[in-house]
Amino acid sequence: MRRAITALGLAAAALTFAAVALTAPSNGDELLKDEKHFLAQSGKTYSGGQKALQAKNMAVVGHTDLGGRGFNADVWHHDGYAYIGHWGFQDWASGSKNRFCPEAPNNGIPVVDVSTPAKRANPQVVARLQNPAGTSAEDVVAYTAESGPLAGQDIAAAGIQWCGGSRNNPDAKHGLMLWNVSDLGTVGDPESPPALQPIGFLDTGCCTRGVHEFEVEHRSDLVPPKTFAYATVPTSRYPDPNTPSRYRDANGEGDFRLIDITNPAAPTQVSDWGIQDVGGPFSGGQGCDADPNYGHGAEPSEDGKLVFLSYWDSGFIRLDVTNPTTPVFNGRTVYASDEDGDAHSSSYNDDGLLFTADEDFCKNSGPGIETGYGYLRVYDYSDPSDPEQIGEYRTTSSLGIGAQGSGDYTIHNPLVVGTDVYISWYSDGVRVVDASDPTDLEEVAYFVPPAGQNPVKPPQRGVLSQMPQVWGVVVDETTGLAYASDMNTGLWILRRTDQG
Repeated sequence: MRRAITALGLAAAALTFAAVALTAPSNGDELLKDEKHFLAQSGKTYSGGQKALQAKNMAVVGHTDLGGRGFNADVWHHDGYAYIGHWGFQDWASGSKNRFCPEAPNNGIPVVDVSTPAKRANPQVVARLQNPAGTSAEDVVAYTAESGPLAGQDIAAAGIQWCGGSRNNPDAKHGLMLWNVSDLGTVGDPESPPALQPIGFLDTGCCTRGVHEFEVEHRSDLVPPKTFAYATVPTSRYPDPNTPSRYRDANGEGDFRLIDITNPAAPTQVSDWGIQDVGGPFSGGQGCDADPNYGHGAEPSEDGKLVFLSYWDSGFIRLDVTNPTTPVFNGRTVYASDEDGDAHSSSYNDDGLLFTADEDFCKNSGPGIETGYGYLRVYDYSDPSDPEQIGEYRTTSSLGIGAQGSGDYTIHNPLVVGTDVYISWYSDGVRVVDASDPTDLEEVAYFVPPAGQNPVKPPQRGVLSQMPQVWGVVVDETTGLAYASDMNTGLWILRRTDQG
């Protein structure tokens, strides 16, 4: 839970932060894991690989490149509108000129009107959710408030991460931001999209980058009912001698944060949790990016009483948050010694099955570690004290074979929809897997967008190559349409052709 910093601690913090200012920031200290990967590729030149559109049982309904801005992150759909986040980071290399932290008009969250077939065929940005200068807004969720002062109104929320300077900057903004989007039908304008200002913001404080991933669930069982964001603030418990807590988070809070957003204008953190709270980390990590202390993602159950944390080499952790103020550890998955690890994200189907993604960018992770990139796993989590892997799925390219050129062939995010799993898989696009038999997964559809132009000037590989780079996918279950975000080429609206 949030801890108060004493006056003595604040004084110490001021002195140590002053000392930090004398130390030049570095990419190794400031950047998150995927950012380090993309930056490492920035000076390389590649050729080859598959760059044309590919599809099986999926057809394009509509597409917008969002003005060619690039830096597109996750995607969400709610009530006839698509929302596309943006990512960014500060490159501390000499002469970078802040090229990886987008500024207006290329920052913000574009809102695209997809409310009718005609508008889906010609999707246009009608508004933009404005985030603070020097920040990214990667993950975005929109929902209808079920309780609280804005019950019945549409709300959008985004994780805010600082990319405008050092994470120790006292002016840095980082946390969870919320907007009222109920009036999009009135204020939306494709000719001159307005920049909507936020109505609420929770700053998670120094000295992390901020909220990386989150999901939203409503707890109707509580009195009064409440709505929560289940969020992660990675690296919160990295050691840091320059803060009062001696962790990177100045208050010593864990990578998981439970945030009450029942009143979107006044979000409040109610609890936190880190692997140290149960005596971890339990190993030194494994594979090419060994790290057991990195809480990357959070996936709640539909009733909001459970949350599954993707904790890199510490596996996928189940917490009981029936009491929102007191998260209780139930169990975790454990990687075999020959596996790379890198628990990144998951999707839970409320039948006790957890579909997980390992974001492993390393084809060769060292002696004794399996070859290839990250892939989909299925865990039977019906016994939380002993979750068991019962299935897996890999694309051909994720095996590390074939003409891969400059592509990134690790899995990114899975999404369970009925008995299917929709997966964003970077250069392997969108993959759809039939999981009706979770022990024998079968690919039934895919869509890989054509390669797009890298928006960074001067042109370099890092953000990104002229290859498909699908970040996220979401499904509107009313229409059955899928919405995919490509980091270079924007929003793609897709229809399954193998369904009625």
